Amino acid sequence: MRDNKLSHITLTVIFEGSALNRDEKVGGNILSIKKLKKGDKVVSFIGKPAIRHYLFETLVKAHGWKPSSVTGQGNVVQFDITKDDILTSPELDAFGYMYTMGDQQNSITRKAPVGITKAIGLDPYEGDMAFYANHDLVNRGIKQGLKVTPNPYNKEEHYSFYKVSFTIDVDILGRDEWIIENFEYDNNLLRLILQKPQIAVIKDVNKKEDDEGNIYYEVKDGRIYVNGKELRVSKNLMESADKKGGKDKTEETAPETIKFKKDILKGKEKGEESSQKRQEKSIIFKNFEQDEEYYILYASKEPEYDESQRTLKVEAGLQKVIGDQEIRCEEVEKSKVYRLVKECKEIGKISIYEYGNIYKVIFEINEEEKKERIKQILETIKDGLYAQSSNELNTIIPLFLIAGKVKVPSPIFHPYIEIIPIDDISYQVVGINDALNNSWLKEVFIMDSQKIRVDKDKLVKEVTHDWNEFLESLGLASSNSEKGGDN
Repeated sequence: MRDNKLSHITLTVIFEGSALNRDEKVGGNILSIKKLKKGDKVVSFIGKPAIRHYLFETLVKAHGWKPSSVTGQGNVVQFDITKDDILTSPELDAFGYMYTMGDQQNSITRKAPVGITKAIGLDPYEGDMAFYANHDLVNRGIKQGLKVTPNPYNKEEHYSFYKVSFTIDVDILGRDEWIIENFEYDNNLLRLILQKPQIAVIKDVNKKEDDEGNIYYEVKDGRIYVNGKELRVSKNLMESADKKGGKDKTEETAPETIKFKKDILKGKEKGEESSQKRQEKSIIFKNFEQDEEYYILYASKEPEYDESQRTLKVEAGLQKVIGDQEIRCEEVEKSKVYRLVKECKEIGKISIYEYGNIYKVIFEINEEEKKERIKQILETIKDGLYAQSSNELNTIIPLFLIAGKVKVPSPIFHPYIEIIPIDDISYQVVGINDALNNSWLKEVFIMDSQKIRVDKDKLVKEVTHDWNEFLESLGLASSNSEKGGDN
């Protein structure tokens, strides 16, 4: 009788393709491939980020996965966890993320449950290079009477077998943990406070338009341009917030943090409730850029202009609002559990635990959805990845695949598996028996082809060649409609 509890999984694939995941130009107009030393030979490889990209793009096309929202601060682009999370985004669930809040020391990070190695070439790189030029477009131009010439370039080329491995950590997939400042729940809206908001209200602000038609806010002898959450603020409206020996750093020292000058901020109004007191200290910005005239800052939402009061309200903080789905709240032991329901189906739950002055938030997708995501990843790897680079399709289609149910999510097949030639067109896999002796390994599935063969009679342990039987051993039993074929 099989154990239907979900298990960690590892797969190793050998495919035949080209080294299209390129490095920068090595000089002039020569495009290089990625290379490394392997023993006494040089081989090409396809980097892990490229394999991750190809896997995800195939999941998008084959199973309808949606790209997660991203956000940017200057040149830094990252996934926006205020818009998505593992419940709504299989991409964040499978491939992880790092979300920084203001500086690198304050972040929420998720390790990727789906581990991926480089795709390493199994054949030596012999220095192949090809010459290319845009002759077709040039010929069209000449026929139209244009004086044009080809734009030639060279590309390093390598066609080889490649070996790549994947692992799936089922303990991490489908579960995520955050530490937050606070939370609120009201009117079917759950607010997770990632950073407590700081508010600065700038006084004596006039809304104007410059000579190029851009709207800006005039403050004393400075300007503030607003583009969504991005603010371009005249440097004379800001000052250093850095402290050294109890005193501000000198003006000659480049600031590490900045704040609005106090004399442009609106303070507490007479008779105003203490709970509504304006901050006497300005917001401290740790993440900013600058040019000769302006600081480029980032607020947590678009600033609000009050024309009657002539004030501009700037808020820096961070919160995630969840409310697109029906939320059912319940008390479970020492936690509050919020079950998210969409179209009468529970998609997952969010549990919140109090730890002193902070809170731990645990996101968990339901078991059915978790199994479905794992199956989609496995079947996508098994059937092949859609991969296009340098305007050329690559063939990341397994000619050989070995997969196993493992106690530890480690790519245990990867170091053992190699191929040796049988004749001019076919190869044999070696190293399988060494891997089968690994004590972490349980059920094993093998798929080969006429081009890359496995000597099944010499295997030291029983393996399956039936894909549905392997999925069942993983606790991912296929539906009746999917059964019938094996590989």
